[in-house]
Amino acid sequence: MSRARGPGPEKLPRAVVRRRSGVHGFGLYARDFIPQDTRIIEYLGERITKAEAQRREDRRLERLAAGGDGCVYIFEVNERHDLDGDVPWNAARRINHSCTPNCETQKVRGRIWIVARRDIAPGEELNYDYGFDFAEWRDHPCRCGTAACAGYIVNTGQRWRVRRLRAEERPTGKLR
Repeated sequence: MSRARGPGPEKLPRAVVRRRSGVHGFGLYARDFIPQDTRIIEYLGERITKAEAQRREDRRLERLAAGGDGCVYIFEVNERHDLDGDVPWNAARRINHSCTPNCETQKVRGRIWIVARRDIAPGEELNYDYGFDFAEWRDHPCRCGTAACAGYIVNTGQRWRVRRLRAEERPTGKLR
């Protein structure tokens, strides 16, 4: 798959380091104390149309169905454009999801920033709530392991629905 050319390999801000994550693959960790409301890192990528984002999502689902990588890196920027962060120069793509995140995303003038929701201690893994739509909840299992985890990555307001559906499942895994 061809990618737009960018500024080169990923570069990390001084306050973070990349290493293996217990949640999934690699993660970003605080090297130093990060105060609440700090812009930590920008989520970078290729600016694409909504139609192109849908084409890439269809290809991602094909890869997933064939046993490949199902990771999602596309962010909504506005009504016309999205940002595909699956590019080598986007270090922020390494930040994993958590149902009780220490970071959040903020859109500022067409750019996406990862911002500390609270003070973050050195050595703590950075994470934010991916907030996926309920419609494809089964496509996105969650591995965060927090007490608030519903087992799947869905937006906060829809987690109750996932919990209810999972509670109604029969031992065979099918809904009644």
